[in-house]
Amino acid sequence: MPYKGKDKPTLDIILTDGQQGAFVPSYTTLDQIKGYVTMTPHAETKIDHIYITFECIIKTHVERVGTASATNARSEGFLPALRLVQPIPENAMPESGIVDPGKTYTFPFEFAVPKELLPKACEHTIDNDVIHQAHLQLPPTLGDPLTAVCGKTMMNDMAPESSLVSYSVRVRLISGKDGKTGKHIFIAEESKRVRVIPAVPEHPPLAVLQGKQDDYRLRKEKPLKKGTFQKRIGTLVMESAQPRSLHLPPLRCENPCPVTTMATLRLRFDPASLEDRPPRLGTLITKLKAATFYASKPMHDIPKRSTDFHYSSDRGLYVESVPLSSRCVGSAAWVKHTPLAEPQRKPTPPRQETTMAGSPVVPASNLATPAPSESYKEGEDYYTAHLVVPVTLPRKVDGNTNHKSFVPTFYNCLVARVYALDLTLSCHTPGASVTVPEMHLKLPVQISAEPNIDARPQISQGEAQAIARRESLHPENFAPPIPGYTEEAPPAGVGTSSPEDTGFSHAREYMGPLETRQSNITFEASPPDYTIQTSGRPNVSSR
Repeated sequence: MPYKGKDKPTLDIILTDGQQGAFVPSYTTLDQIKGYVTMTPHAETKIDHIYITFECIIKTHVERVGTASATNARSEGFLPALRLVQPIPENAMPESGIVDPGKTYTFPFEFAVPKELLPKACEHTIDNDVIHQAHLQLPPTLGDPLTAVCGKTMMNDMAPESSLVSYSVRVRLISGKDGKTGKHIFIAEESKRVRVIPAVPEHPPLAVLQGKQDDYRLRKEKPLKKGTFQKRIGTLVMESAQPRSLHLPPLRCENPCPVTTMATLRLRFDPASLEDRPPRLGTLITKLKAATFYASKPMHDIPKRSTDFHYSSDRGLYVESVPLSSRCVGSAAWVKHTPLAEPQRKPTPPRQETTMAGSPVVPASNLATPAPSESYKEGEDYYTAHLVVPVTLPRKVDGNTNHKSFVPTFYNCLVARVYALDLTLSCHTPGASVTVPEMHLKLPVQISAEPNIDARPQISQGEAQAIARRESLHPENFAPPIPGYTEEAPPAGVGTSSPEDTGFSHAREYMGPLETRQSNITFEASPPDYTIQTSGRPNVSSR
């Protein structure tokens, strides 16, 4: 029977990794979580085992609509995504298992935040291997109000109450088994929640279909008139491409720089006649939309269309908009183009990039001039303009109680966080006092995260011994350079690639199996288990 009242042992979790004084301890990929557990029994207690674990759980619930029952029906999802178990030395407990009252027992622990989850964390049916690899990425802490903090200030991570990603260090005492069910009897339990923001590299751009199959719009055409019943003066075209990611600084950076990126807005005006002139631009409003997709059943694909999550019994969507900037762009200059007078240039084949969906896409950034509108007649004059739009995440302002906390973009089996950049442009037609209806673009944008500078993968004692044996067998491979040897950089363009060549300066591959192992950490078989991989990282081929 569980112990109650004063007979229940007292448990406490103390961190010794430099964050014991933090309001909420925060970690990222490869960080070490060190500390110890103290147990003080208040009566003679029989303890069969003590479990110290580092866990990640994901919970969701979706309110069911259209139910005839008067009660509030819902469908729930639960995923134990991660569980690392700290082994306890045999001499840490008395041989009889009976602990003395009033005596304090200490059990140290040490965990490492892994790079990703094991395949057993995602065993449902999926559309392709790229989606499976995305589901195995370590999700950030989300929806936990006690861990969404900046210093000692509560933050809003823009997550609904129906989705939760929580990390914690837990300790549980086991004393015997239930005679009827055969399950272990937990006589005491304690947990300490921590915040985890994993390091996330910049991924390739999404394959935007620009139709009813997704919510994004990279191009917009709009006929312009001087008035409601006036003739058409031309067609305005506005287009852009997915910008580079918003890169979050290291988690414990003391003086982080503003998180910013740039989006290029390309405009084209196809006049209806030679007398018509391009409109005067007005105001450009920029917003960032944070969409949290959640489901009580595993998702088989990357969420692309919000309507798929509306009025569903097992899916839900929560969107929150963050205003970024509002600026006047009336000073933007239009450039006139006369096709017959311009020299004919041979078009350059556009560069193709591999998308997260596995299909190639031609980035619009490769096209200096937007494609003609449907009303454009070949050979006629047209006008172009370009706007560079800076995008900066809002920073914490003293006195503001509604702080925003941004987590990296991620796709999990039950929860996904996606961001979109909302651009709204207004303009004024020549000779008219009315404002033309606004033009609207919605661009996908990723939020990535930097790892800690001092984060290093740890190896087990067995791996260290294997490396030492290999060095002793082949010392010539590990010898220092001979005297007079100088290392020279390779010639330009040989064996190197620039961000312009690849489109992204960060690695474009998903991380392989967990490579971080420690000699004092074992992995429990359920659920899910961590096993030592004998092979290297799998080859992930681009599609």
